[in-house]
This record gives sequence, C-alpha cells and structure tokens, in this order.
Amino acid sequence: MDIALHILEWVGGLGAIGWFFWLRLHRREGTLGGLIAKFLASAVLLWIVFGVIVPFLKRASADGVAAYVVAMVGAGCTATCFLLLGVIWRHEMTDWIAAPVGKMFDGGHEEIKPQPFYSHVEAKRMAGDIPGAIAAVRAELAKFPEDFDGHMRLAALLAEHSEDLPGALAIIEDALRLKALDPAQISYALNTAADWHLKFGRDSESARLAIERIVTLLPGTGAALLAEQRLANHVSQEMLAHEDHRQPIAIPEFERKLGLRRKKTTAPEKPDINAEEKRLRDRLARHPKDWNAREALARLYVEEFEFFERGLQELETLITAPGQPQREVVRWLHQKADWQVKFFNDVTGGRATLKRIQELFPNSAAAERATVAMMHLQPVSKFEKKKAEE
Repeated sequence: MDIALHILEWVGGLGAIGWFFWLRLHRREGTLGGLIAKFLASAVLLWIVFGVIVPFLKRASADGVAAYVVAMVGAGCTATCFLLLGVIWRHEMTDWIAAPVGKMFDGGHEEIKPQPFYSHVEAKRMAGDIPGAIAAVRAELAKFPEDFDGHMRLAALLAEHSEDLPGALAIIEDALRLKALDPAQISYALNTAADWHLKFGRDSESARLAIERIVTLLPGTGAALLAEQRLANHVSQEMLAHEDHRQPIAIPEFERKLGLRRKKTTAPEKPDINAEEKRLRDRLARHPKDWNAREALARLYVEEFEFFERGLQELETLITAPGQPQREVVRWLHQKADWQVKFFNDVTGGRATLKRIQELFPNSAAAERATVAMMHLQPVSKFEKKKAEE
C-alpha cells in the first residue's frame, strides 16, 4: 500500500508539473527554457530553506543557542528565500491571486492581443517622408507578417508615392498568399491592382486579368458578381489611348450681342430607339450579367416602345438572378411597382411587388420603407385629378 501511494504521489506530482508547464507556455508568451530556469532557481532556494536553514536551526537549538537569536536568524533567512521565490514567480502569483479578484469587477476580460499601429506611418506620409513611412510599415510587418492592412499600406506607398508599380504589385501578391483571407480582402486587393494597372501602367489587359482572378478565386460570391459587372464595363486599351491623346477643345470667339438676337426654337432630335435596342441586345449577348444594360433595355421597352410586359420581364430577370445585392433588388422592385401603377394602373400588383421586399428582407430598413410605400400607392386617376385641381 505504501509503494502504491508513493507511485501515485510521483505520478500526480509529475503530472501537475507537466500541466503547469503547458499552462504557462499556453497562456503567456514564455519559452520552455525560461520556465526550466525558474524551476531550477526555485529548487535551489527551497533546498536552501529545507536542506540548510532548517537543519541549521535545529542544531543551533540543540546546542543551546538563545531562542530569539534562532528565531531572528531563521525568520530572516527564510523570508529572504521566499521573497526571491516571489520575485521569480510574481507573474504567476498575480494570475493566481489577483486575477480572480479582478474578474469580480471587470467580468474576466481577456488580455488585449498585440496588434500593429500605423498612426506614425500616416504622420510620416502626410509630412512627405515617404522613405520613412515605407521603413515604418516594413518594421510593423516584421513584427506582424500576417497583417493584410500593412501589406496594402506598403503597396499603396510604393505605387502612389514612389512610382514603383512592379514593387507594389509584388506586395499585393504577397498579401494574397496570407492565411485566412476573407473574400472582401481578396476582392479589394485585386481591384486595387486593376486600378493601378489602369492609372499608372495604362495597361487595360493586365487590369482585366486582375479582375478575372476575382471571378476565378471567389466563384458564386457577391465579390465575383461585382467583378463581372466591372468586366462588362471594362475600359479598353483603345479608350485609354484616346484619353491619353485627347486633343484640346478650341473655344470659338464669343459672338457679341448674342442676347439681343431672336431665339430659334428647334425640336430636339429624337434618339434612334431601334439602334439603342440593338446596341443593348448586343451588349447583353457579350455580357449577360450586365445590370446597367438590362435595366436600360427594360426602361426602353416600357417607356419608349410601350412593350410593358417585355420590359417587366427584363426587370424580373434582374430581380430573380441569384446573388444580387440587396440594395439593387430593392431598387428594382420599387421600379417595377412604379411602372405597374403608372402604366397599368395596377395598385394591387404594385403592393404585391413591394410586399416581396418584406418577404425577401424581413426586419430590415428596406422592409420598413416598402411598408410606407405601400400605404402611399394610389391609382393614376387620383394623381391626375389632384394635379388638375392644383
């Protein structure tokens, strides 16, 4: 039985020491070597107390030394050793003793994790010290190499202030290889790269490839949908060349006494709506997900051709497409309700359309606005009567 108890004591003691080592390494940013040094120093101090001081005091008492002398010497030496132990384990003692008391008042909030700060970087940039700002960002990235914001700040300093576009694009590639990036960060990095290709490199093809990477890396997301919209309206290399070689507009000499001449009223030229329909149809054939082109086609059908059903069908195609942003869906549903009341005098249908906003986005601000809009829908005849009375 005694042997079993001794084995249990050793196993329990070693387990407690191992658990303590793991806990301290997990909760504090210490090293294994530091903990071993603390234990060795503590072992030496405890050996001094129990292996040297206590036997010495026993022998002194047995030899007839005065009790007050033994007490003073023993208390002083023991207190010194335990004071040194307290210095060695001060952080752990604070966690064991003060932390439970602190939790009674602050609820036991976790320690604030270290994070990079870039206020001094912005101060240097605004003061015109671009090399100093770059060095400051690099210093922060050396401490926090996984910080996405730091990579993008460094890339912006290189591209926008140092005219180093290749270096900035290389930093963006490094940022895209960081761990645990969310779709918004990937989209922001690649859209920024596309903007810099257009602005500083005047390279439309490289910008298009950067935007296409968003669609490839984030399929089926809102970021990919927005990237497809940007591709549908992408600036071509010819447009960039035309912008770079734009000729100044010559202003003719101002004609005197222009205000005294009789005004000649001329009828405005009517747009060729057939040509506009063909242009929009061709655009949708190349980019079927182009919101602007499909919405313009729906408006052309309803307001110009008076093909009401066809126009509403085009608008419904936009509304029911998967992954559309809430803001755009709400706007299109309001537009459809307006057309239903204005051209069909269908207040019931308009209210049913607005009710879809409440069903799609319940408990939202858009649903509240739809409720108010439903209350104010009235037949066209009432609007015309009110206008005639005014």
